[in-house]
Amino acid sequence: MKRPRPRPRVHRPQGTGYDCVVVGAGPVGLALAMAAAEAGSRVLLVDAGNLRSGRRDVALDTAFRTEIADPVRHADASLTTRRGVGGTSWLWGGRCVTLEPIDFEPRDYVPLSDWPIRVDDVAPWLEQTARYIDCGSAVFRSSRPDWRGLSEFTMSNLERWSRQPKLARGLGSRVIANPRVTVLLNCRLVDIDIADDGSVAGLVAERDGERLTLHGTSYVLAMGGLEVTRALLDVQSRHPHLFGGVDGPLGRYYMGHATGSIADIVLTDAARAADLDFERDEHDTYIRRRFTLTPEAQRRHRVLNTSFYLDNPPFYEHTHRHPTLSAVFLGIAIAPLGRMLLAEGIRLRHVGPRPYRLGPHVRNILRRPWRAAVDVLDILLRRYASRVRKPGFILHNDGGRYSLHYHAEQLPNPDSRVVLGADGDGSPVLRVDYRYLEDDVDSLLRCHELLDAELQAAGLGRLEYRAPDDAGVRALAWEQATDGFHSIGTTRMSADPAAGVTDGDCRVHGVANLYIASTSLLPTSAEANPTFFAAALAVRLAHHLAEQSREAREARHAREARGAGRTTARSGRSEATRVAAD
Repeated sequence: MKRPRPRPRVHRPQGTGYDCVVVGAGPVGLALAMAAAEAGSRVLLVDAGNLRSGRRDVALDTAFRTEIADPVRHADASLTTRRGVGGTSWLWGGRCVTLEPIDFEPRDYVPLSDWPIRVDDVAPWLEQTARYIDCGSAVFRSSRPDWRGLSEFTMSNLERWSRQPKLARGLGSRVIANPRVTVLLNCRLVDIDIADDGSVAGLVAERDGERLTLHGTSYVLAMGGLEVTRALLDVQSRHPHLFGGVDGPLGRYYMGHATGSIADIVLTDAARAADLDFERDEHDTYIRRRFTLTPEAQRRHRVLNTSFYLDNPPFYEHTHRHPTLSAVFLGIAIAPLGRMLLAEGIRLRHVGPRPYRLGPHVRNILRRPWRAAVDVLDILLRRYASRVRKPGFILHNDGGRYSLHYHAEQLPNPDSRVVLGADGDGSPVLRVDYRYLEDDVDSLLRCHELLDAELQAAGLGRLEYRAPDDAGVRALAWEQATDGFHSIGTTRMSADPAAGVTDGDCRVHGVANLYIASTSLLPTSAEANPTFFAAALAVRLAHHLAEQSREAREARHAREARGAGRTTARSGRSEATRVAAD
């Protein structure tokens, strides 16, 4: 018999009984709420969606309209946004990667790359984050040796994968059931009430057509990166001096990653592909090794942090002649079926541009139909019917040829930005002007050259590009330069208020009790997918706020004790005086 899911406690929060008001119930907001509650804080968790709304596309009403300046570079908001418990984890593949020490260090070839914190400031909270995100452990370094002959690249950096990346049922249910958390759903943030002393007096929200004022000691914006930025830009339109001023850092330095495939890797020993395949580790979760540049190589060659991993040929390219890849392509090309199996943004990438060449794919399947049937059944069972979801599959071949997928850091660029404007009828609209730089592509191509040279020198393999010359390879890299799923940098942290929106404790500069927990905090994008690390920053913030609350309570109790002592002393003196007078 199925146990009923806990119902969120709906409260009319007009008092000041909450230590922390958190807006946003996505992966980062859920991790923060759970960590804060476990640390002893009383939490009010607010979200514009509900328990089921994350399953479907967001209806981008007039309050949340978004315009993309260049749709080639940035995905549509309907592909990147979800509301409700679980947030964008409904779209998330579950990849968990942490940042490396070099990502926090100042690099003279990366503008504004000096973080106000270092990796050791976040490391104590990684294991707790792994428990919330359900990726088994915070072990991100393999103990297995690299291939002999590698020096500028390592294979020890690990990707981990969430066992079940849709977090509403797991972490979301636990947060809702926690007695220290009150959940207020279908409740949209409308305004942030800034008091005369510069602190937040309360959050103004709307629920069922009714305005509510939400009060707490501290306030945390934990929505998606663009939605946090939208909220602050809206406040700045009424308080132009806040967040560094209208020409300051808020909304600027919008980053994601460069990701795609411009080359194949051909291994000398085809059996070595197993070293870079998905495997289930002792923590009962899937991991994968990758090629990443060592910190020394990054500094020496002045390139951005970049990782490479093996992948299948594009599903839509029938020339791979593989029956299983063609069967998968035909399945996800049927839009209703494909959307049941994959997030739409991922599905569109795999099915490629129209027109679809269906006939050649059917002929690929007919060459070995039983191979396709067995493989597809195995994929479906391991990915959709297993307690531990397999994140992907690599179809091995005797030739040792695989698509080489890259995931590369992007430079901070002040002209890559979002601004809040208005359309013809005065309705607010967030305008997104997301850009890549030639330097981003230069670094990406140079990293491919370095990997190719090292593989060949060690006799391990080679790269074969998918374009005939350098100009074609560069054009292919630019063609694949698109993101919008990783919203990084628009509320960047910095020790200098002129260069960032928050400090190293995620507190908004100049506002005593307003904090941000979002991927938008990261000053540089690194090569890592940002969800896991943003959640780790949120867990760190939760403990910081809980400690502040404890110190405030202890100080209040001490003041009350001193006051009680003075009252007792005065009463004693009064009694002595009365006795003497008698």
